[in-house]
Amino acid sequence: MNPGRLTRILFAVALVLLPGLSAGCAPAPLVQVYGSKVPRFTDDLDRGSLKLAVRHSLDYLRRQPQQRKIMVAGHVYPLARLTESLGFFLNLLADKPSAAELNTLIRRYFDVFQATGTGGFNPGRKMLVTGYYQPVFSGSLTRQGPFQYPLYSVPDDLVRQDTPAGGKRAVGRIVAGHLVPYWTRREIELLHKAAGHELVWLKDPFEAFILQVQGSGLIRLQDGSLRGVHFAAGNGRRYRSIGRYLVATKRLTLAKANMTTIRDYIAAHPGERDEILNYNKSFIFFKWSRTPGAVGSLGEELTAGRSIAVDLGCFPAGALGFLVTRQPAPAGEGAGGWTRLKRLVLAQDTGSAIRGPGRVDLFWGAGPEAGRLAGRMKETGSLYFLLLRRRVK
Repeated sequence: MNPGRLTRILFAVALVLLPGLSAGCAPAPLVQVYGSKVPRFTDDLDRGSLKLAVRHSLDYLRRQPQQRKIMVAGHVYPLARLTESLGFFLNLLADKPSAAELNTLIRRYFDVFQATGTGGFNPGRKMLVTGYYQPVFSGSLTRQGPFQYPLYSVPDDLVRQDTPAGGKRAVGRIVAGHLVPYWTRREIELLHKAAGHELVWLKDPFEAFILQVQGSGLIRLQDGSLRGVHFAAGNGRRYRSIGRYLVATKRLTLAKANMTTIRDYIAAHPGERDEILNYNKSFIFFKWSRTPGAVGSLGEELTAGRSIAVDLGCFPAGALGFLVTRQPAPAGEGAGGWTRLKRLVLAQDTGSAIRGPGRVDLFWGAGPEAGRLAGRMKETGSLYFLLLRRRVK
C-alpha cells in the first residue's frame, strides 16, 4: 500500500477513535515549532489571573479519565500528560520567576506547538482573533411593562442523540418516530415554538440576541439582585454571522462591521430587525448559572483576559496556550488606538461560531467596557500551545 495513503487512513481512524478530534481539523491543527520559530514568552497581564485560570483548567482536567487519549501534532498522548503540564507550570509560578526567567523555563521544559491557522494559503499560520464578554442587562422574571422579549430554557421537545461515529451529538425533535431538525430562530421567535419555557424577560430583542452570541451574561432583576444565565443547549442549526450578512447586502462595510455598528443599524432600521436576526437560524437556550461569573463549556468559571474559546475538536480542552495579537487601547488611554497583546491563555470554552483551527475568541470579562473592547476585536494573530517535554523531578 502507498505509505501516504496508509497515513491518511490511520489519521481517519484516529478521527473516530480519539475524543475531541474533529475531521474539520485535518490534516493537523497543531505543528511543533523549534528554534527561532518559538516565540519569546512575555506576558502583559498580572500573575494572579494566570494562576487562577490555570487552577480552573486543572480542576477540569482532574475530573477527566487520565488514561483518555489526546492528539497533538499527530502524536497521541494520555490526558495525564496535559494535567501534568499544567501542574508543573503552576509550580514554576509559585517560585515567582522574573519575566525573563519564566521565558527561559518554558523553553527549557515545554514543547511548543503552533496552531496552523485559517485555511488556504497561510504560510504565517495566522489566526482570526475575536473577543467576547459577559453582558449585563436588565430583566424581569415575569412579562411586564417593557420586558417583552424572553430568554428560553431548554424545551421539552428538544432531543440530543449520539451519532453512530461518536462525534458531535445530533439535535432535533421527534416526528413520527424520526429525528428531524429542530425549529429555526424564526420559528422559535415568531411562531412561539418554545412558549412555556420562558426563563427571564428582557427589554430589547437585540439584547437577547447578544446573549445568545456571547453564551452567558448577567441579568439585573427588578429587586436589584444580579443573576447569571449560561448556555444550556442549542437548536442544532449552524451559526451564520449577521455581520457578514449586512456586509454582503451592502448595508455595512467590512471594516466597520462590529456589534456596535450592527446594533446601531438595527435601531435605525427597526423594520429590518427580524429579517437580519433571523438570518442566523441558530438559537441558544439558557439556564441559571451557579455563579455570577461567566462559565465556559468546561464547566469552569472564565478568567478575563486569560480564557479563550477555540474549537475543542481541534485543540486540547484546558490546555495552556500563548496568544500574540493586538488589542484596543483601554478607555482614556488613546481611545481608538491599539497596543500589542502577548500573553499566556487557557483553552476553556468553545462556541457555535468558533470552528476550525483558525479561530480564537478571547474572553474580556463583564460589563460595558469589556463589551467595547471585545466588540472591536477582529484581528490576525498567532496561537501556540505548551506541553511538558518530559517528566521533571
